[in-house]
Amino acid sequence: MKRKGFITALVLIFLLVGSITLLALYELVANYRTNIVRTHISSQLDVDALNVLNTGIGYIRTRSAGVLGFNIVYQNQVPQWYDTFLSRLGAEWKGFFQTNVLSNNSFAIATITTTSASAEDNVLRDELRNYLSSRNLDSISIYAFRTTFPLTVMLVSKVEKKNLVTYAYGIVTSKLLNQYIYFTNRETRPDGTTIYFIKDELIDGPLRSHDFININNAGGRPTFRSTIEVRGIKDRNGQVVPESNYGSHANLLGNPPYRILTQQDIDALNFSAIKDEYRRTVNDLVRDYNTIKNNPNVLSGIKFTGDVKVSFNHGQGATNYDVMISQGNTDYIITWNPEPPHARLTRRGGGPQETINILFNGIIYATGNITVEGQTKLSTYKGAYTLFSEGDIVLKQRIIPYETFRDHFGASEHGQNGELVSQSKIDQIKNFVNSNETSALNLVAINNIRVGEKLQNMKIFASLFAFDGSFQVDGYNQGSSAGQLFVFGSIMQNVRGPVGTFNPSTGDIVTGYRKTYVYDPRIITGAFLAYGTPTRSQTVALKVLGLVK
Repeated sequence: MKRKGFITALVLIFLLVGSITLLALYELVANYRTNIVRTHISSQLDVDALNVLNTGIGYIRTRSAGVLGFNIVYQNQVPQWYDTFLSRLGAEWKGFFQTNVLSNNSFAIATITTTSASAEDNVLRDELRNYLSSRNLDSISIYAFRTTFPLTVMLVSKVEKKNLVTYAYGIVTSKLLNQYIYFTNRETRPDGTTIYFIKDELIDGPLRSHDFININNAGGRPTFRSTIEVRGIKDRNGQVVPESNYGSHANLLGNPPYRILTQQDIDALNFSAIKDEYRRTVNDLVRDYNTIKNNPNVLSGIKFTGDVKVSFNHGQGATNYDVMISQGNTDYIITWNPEPPHARLTRRGGGPQETINILFNGIIYATGNITVEGQTKLSTYKGAYTLFSEGDIVLKQRIIPYETFRDHFGASEHGQNGELVSQSKIDQIKNFVNSNETSALNLVAINNIRVGEKLQNMKIFASLFAFDGSFQVDGYNQGSSAGQLFVFGSIMQNVRGPVGTFNPSTGDIVTGYRKTYVYDPRIITGAFLAYGTPTRSQTVALKVLGLVK
């Protein structure tokens, strides 16, 4: 009865006040309908902003010049809407834009309204004008902004309809070659030698091989923590393993665990084919010493004819310098002054000592071999570098970025016996590098990249590129086990190179190294790229994508 009377009372109240509230109810319904429409328009604008951004990416691709970056002439102007866009970003992205995006170095790709249209390309202009009309938009804008990173632009698109605005933004880079922790064209050596993955080896990152990878699972299985892209797997007897049996040969932890490559996939990534383009274009980024001396205010790297020795020595006491290149009895010592690209270059030996202030892009080019060695068994680097050799690069030191070394390693790395990197430490290093490390290193050789001295528990923090040759260890089949070969970065080689030997019955290392290869997570975002990072022209990659209203 109480429930019935309550309902009746409510009905009576609504009847009594119905005439009073009718207008208010109508307005509520109208507002609700307006909000639904605005929500629908807002969702539509999300799609439109992304479509327009994608159009901008397509245009930027035509301006990609590979290792030279993008052929864009930036203007000293800021779009009128930029401050509003910046104010709507979250704190982290706002800080990124304020630190790394040069808002007053912009390039207007297109600005389209219902009454006017301008674009860098007539076809692009007409396509966007038609898109604006078909989607009933009020305006479209696409701008590219210079960033503090080489080979990188920030693209921002803006779309507007009925006073609602959505922005899409993305970091676009020339398409990097080092998309994988491990890449090779051929797994078998020219002499027919087969190289295996074996027990306790760790490949922590995406792997790609244009061949069958060979696995010996005696005593245990190798672990692949990301997707492997291969033609297939062969066992220790050279037999093709059925896909249903892959799990008995390797711990495949990726998602998906594997992808079988087609010939079309293989043809789409011809790594060694770009070597001539790379050599030609990187030559435009370097000058010899005398040319630098005569005009030091041009950003460039330094080129040498013949063989050189290189050592990095940041933060190592009284002998502290950033990089030293030695040729014969002459040393060229470069120290950041105070930070990149400003540097101080000193030449000593072979005549009077000279010191000049230069703009250094971090590229060291030698027409001969480059050997990395120094006073101890450790090189520590600060900044972004590319070593390019038309011959081989030979490593006789561990190479670790200074901040990572200081946070995770000790004095033993200076000597013959370094420490083993455990799984827990790998995860710590990945987190530290992704959040704190700003240094990067490319080792690029037309022929081979060789570990020239078998230090116990070798460490290489770099992206390795061997266009015609291999990443390999000198004397890999001599002596005894040298422990762990820890590479943090990426490896790209034409033919797989040997790094050690093992007992085929047990999987135990006999000579040389057991492999631990870990992908540098910063490569995915294109953060802290070095000048001279190998890329392909007319190709781009979108590294980061965001929307803001």
